[in-house]
Formats: sequence, structure tokens, C-alpha cells
Amino acid sequence: MPQVELPEALRDQIGRSTIALSLATAEDADMPLCLANSAFCSLTGYDAKEVRGRNCRFLQTPDTPPEQVRAMSQFLHSDDQDDGRFPVLNRTRQGRMFTNLVFMSKLRGLDGRVRFIIASQFDISAADRAATQPAHSGRLARNVSDLRVAAAQFGLIMTDSSALLARSISTLARITVRDE
Repeated sequence: MPQVELPEALRDQIGRSTIALSLATAEDADMPLCLANSAFCSLTGYDAKEVRGRNCRFLQTPDTPPEQVRAMSQFLHSDDQDDGRFPVLNRTRQGRMFTNLVFMSKLRGLDGRVRFIIASQFDISAADRAATQPAHSGRLARNVSDLRVAAAQFGLIMTDSSALLARSISTLARITVRDE
């Protein structure tokens, strides 16, 4: 996969984030990853070189429910929605299955075309959920704000994700409360 030119501020912000983040290019119909931070690598067990150029579906398993895959595919191929959240059954490099709550946002060029998909991944498996959810929610809100500023420096538009964040944080809180 050829090197995708990214603004340094966006690359740096993704790299500094303690939230698992990945960035896929929409210039290729398969939407391969062009960047994954160390938190993503820690979550999945793959290093950045192993994931670059691959679509995130490599984390799915034969047991991943088709409706989960379909929901993400519909989002990615629809022009009607810029943000979404999707639970998906994934597997780490070591073979551990986990439920990944993926938050996706489309980054559009000034011409309105989707250039990148940025995604935040969060393990909502029972063992980690209650302890990490509140901290994750706060970090995610701060990271979206910082990423929006960094993307704008490259002429990319990230729509206001505050409503999505509110719904996502609310969903995570309900999951945590329901399982206590």
C-alpha cells in the first residue's frame, strides 16, 4: 500500500491518544488501514506494520454475527450518516474473543468526499467493562475534540460528534449498570 499523506498534527494526535484509534483511507474501495496507534495495537495484539494496508475485518471471526458486519458496511457505504457506533465480535492476534464497541466518523475533504474513516475501539467484554468505561468515555470526548482540530488543519471536516458521543456514553453507562 502506498504511503498515505496525512497531516502531521492528525498523525501526532492519533499517536498520542491513549484510546485505541485507527484510520482507514476511503480512497481505496476496501478502506484499508493507513494508521493505527499503540493503544489499538495493545488491544488487538497486532503491531502497526501488520495492520497497515488491511481492512479491519481481519479482526472478525467466523462467529461474528452477520448483522454486525452488515451494519458497519451499510454505514461505510452510505452517504447519509457521518458517525456511528457498532458492537462487533472480534478476535485478538492471540485468539482472545472480545466484543469491540467501534465508534466511527467519516472525515470529508472540503469537496464533501469522504477521505478517511477514523475509528475508536473499546473492549466492552465483561471483565474490563465496569472498571474502564467512565475513564474511556471522558478520554474519547477529549480525543474527538482534538482530532477535529487536527483534521481541520488538513482541510478535513469531521462533523459534530457530540450527539454520537452522548449516545455512546449513555449506552456504555447502561451496559455497565445492567451488568453490575
